[in-house]
Amino acid sequence: MNNEIELKLVVSPETFNLLEQHLKQFNPLEYKRFFLGNTYYDYPDRFLAKQKVGLRIRQEDQHLTLTLKTDGRVVGGLHERPEYNLPLQEKETPTNEQLRKLYDLEQLPNAPLNAIFSTDFNRTLWLIAFRDSKIEVAFDLGEIVSGDHSQPICEIELELKEGVVGDLFYFVEELPILTDVYFSSASKAKRGYQLGHLPVMTDWLNKWHDFLKAEREESAVDFNTKFQSVLKMEQELVEETLSLPKSFFCQDFLKTVERVGAFFNLYHYYDENKALFEAVVKSKRENVTDDNILPQLLENNQYFLNEIQALIRFHSETKDNEKTVEKLTALFKKRIYFERVVKLMNLAL
Repeated sequence: MNNEIELKLVVSPETFNLLEQHLKQFNPLEYKRFFLGNTYYDYPDRFLAKQKVGLRIRQEDQHLTLTLKTDGRVVGGLHERPEYNLPLQEKETPTNEQLRKLYDLEQLPNAPLNAIFSTDFNRTLWLIAFRDSKIEVAFDLGEIVSGDHSQPICEIELELKEGVVGDLFYFVEELPILTDVYFSSASKAKRGYQLGHLPVMTDWLNKWHDFLKAEREESAVDFNTKFQSVLKMEQELVEETLSLPKSFFCQDFLKTVERVGAFFNLYHYYDENKALFEAVVKSKRENVTDDNILPQLLENNQYFLNEIQALIRFHSETKDNEKTVEKLTALFKKRIYFERVVKLMNLAL
């Protein structure tokens, strides 16, 4: 069993050349390019998905590996999850016996596993020595395929192979990517399960009411727990908004109002709860080396609140749903939001 710690960034294909040039300065310890073929399996009732477990067979050259990944935890775009591996001699549908060798799952369904989707991609990999750590940087370009449905893969994974998480954050902050970038909490497996199904829109108005109600009723909850909760909501809101097709909003004025309003509620909350950030930074003082992190985050909160207020005015004046959503999604693919999430993740761990 390995405990995988990685950051995942969704980028545009044009980012590759920029990344490759940037990494040359570190004189990579390792560099290689190869193709990875991955087939994911589950039972007819999607038992593994319900257990938040992913099971795949990966083929790299002639090597086959059966891998099971558990849910672990995700903070922002930082994934920390146990991974269990079993070498295979040939590619055949996994059996319950093999699955039990990997992980102790009780009451497995009395049905065969089936291949349900694939994630095939070309990977370019660099192993970088940075500060006191070793970081594996992978650029993946390919697609997820489920039946007649497909979705592109274009992302950077940065995995901490040795060392401390803080070095991983410092390293990612130095990446020279200025636009069309955002952290993703969604694994390739999660995207594969969702492929071909209509996206489900969260009712953020009710979710926000529930959050505020729980906050009032649980006044004794410590500020770190409260910070983790609101950060999780921010990540979910941003990622859901970026993943939804524009057609969900283009013909619906009210849906657009509700979506922009959800962001207003979030950043208005941050503006009214500056003490939350102050308390979290104070509690993490020994681990936070950036003395400017608090004023930077407070300034950042104000920036996004101002941008959302301007977007509300724009939508009210123009009634242009498509342009409003365009501006909204572009806002959260900017470098300034990328830097914000790095700081938030650093405080959350």
